[in-house]
Amino acid sequence: MRRRRRQDSGMLILKRLAIWLLEMSLEALLLSLLLVFLFGYDERALLKGLLFYVNGIIFLFLTTEYLLSTVISRAIWRGKRWWSYPAIGTALFFIHFQILNVAAGGAFEFAERVRIQAAGACIVFACTVVGGHFLGNLERGKSRDPKGTVT
Repeated sequence: MRRRRRQDSGMLILKRLAIWLLEMSLEALLLSLLLVFLFGYDERALLKGLLFYVNGIIFLFLTTEYLLSTVISRAIWRGKRWWSYPAIGTALFFIHFQILNVAAGGAFEFAERVRIQAAGACIVFACTVVGGHFLGNLERGKSRDPKGTVT
């Protein structure tokens, strides 16, 4: 019995980690699309520009320790409200964006910074809401059978 509980706990942790990784990947992709359209792109090399921004954003997620703070907060936060972790994730985005901007010596002009922060906050909030929905289903033990009914 104890072994089964430990296996279930381990699988839940792996599923939580997979959902967090999916959230971060989606955030990086959507933020990259935002930057591509804000700063322009070469029509013949849209994918190349998008990949450039994705790599840059992942690098910035790592260097500002955004990934570390979000994985820790996702792991320990057990709020009852659906919006509580998305609010925390959005606050972390603002904090780490400011760290990036200060470290880069004011990389963005005020107008650009406001647009990026506003759109980025919406992206982070939406991604964490979706991730929270999937986590809630996992933690409540809901699953779907092949016919699509909830069990």
